[in-house]
Amino acid sequence: MKKYTYKNQTYNSFWELNRATPDLVFSEQTPPELLAQLGITIEDIPDPEPTPEEKAQAELEAKIADIDRKTSALIRDGFDYEVNGETYHFSYDMFDQQNFADTANACLLAKSGVPGLPQSVTWNGYKADGSLVRLTLDADQFLALYTAGALAHKAACMEAGGQEKAAVMGGAA
Repeated sequence: MKKYTYKNQTYNSFWELNRATPDLVFSEQTPPELLAQLGITIEDIPDPEPTPEEKAQAELEAKIADIDRKTSALIRDGFDYEVNGETYHFSYDMFDQQNFADTANACLLAKSGVPGLPQSVTWNGYKADGSLVRLTLDADQFLALYTAGALAHKAACMEAGGQEKAAVMGGAA
C-alpha cells in the first residue's frame, strides 16, 4: 500500500491525488523521479495485519472453498452404475452433465409421444479395466441411469460436502 503526499496533503491513492490536482494526472506508471520533481513523496505502508477474527474468517472461507473444490471434483469424477447386471463407470464432467440432462429431456419427450425422436440412445460406459463399452438404452433405461445413477451420485456428493461444511462451520461458531 502506498501513501502520497503533495503540498502537505496526504492521499491514499493516485485516484485521490488526481482528484485533488486536476491540472496534473498521475498513474502507477508515472516515474517516481517525475513525482519527486513535482514535490510528491511516496511512502510504502505495509498492509495492516489482519485481526484474529479476520484470520479466523479467512481460514474458514479457505476450508469451505476447499470442500467445494473437492465436492465438485468428486461429482466430475463420475459414478458407477449397473446396467443389465454389469457395473460400468460413467463420466460426469461438465460436458457429460449437460449431455445427460439433454438426453433425459429427449427421452421424456419421446415417452410423451413427440414424433421423430429416437426410441433409444447409445451411451458410453467403462468397465473396471477402463475399456469403453457402447450401451444402447431405451428411454426408461436411460432415465433410470440418469436419476438413480447420475443425479443420485451428484446428490450424495453434495450432501457429504454439505455435512462437511456444516461440521467446519459448526466448529467455527
